Amino acid sequence: MGYQAELLQEARKAIEECPEQRSKIIDLYTMAVDEIEDGGSESHEYELFMGELNEIKQVKE
Repeated sequence: MGYQAELLQEARKAIEECPEQRSKIIDLYTMAVDEIEDGGSESHEYELFMGELNEIKQVKE
């Protein structure tokens, strides 16, 4: 599975866990995909995205 598919899977999982943060998660996902499409490192964008998701999840707890 590629990084973009992983991003989508993680975004969906995060929305299920934190539905109140849906729009923020979608924005983060869109930004990561846009960066990859503009030539950014897939692994770097994935790590940034996951870091942001972890922060969102920690705030919930």
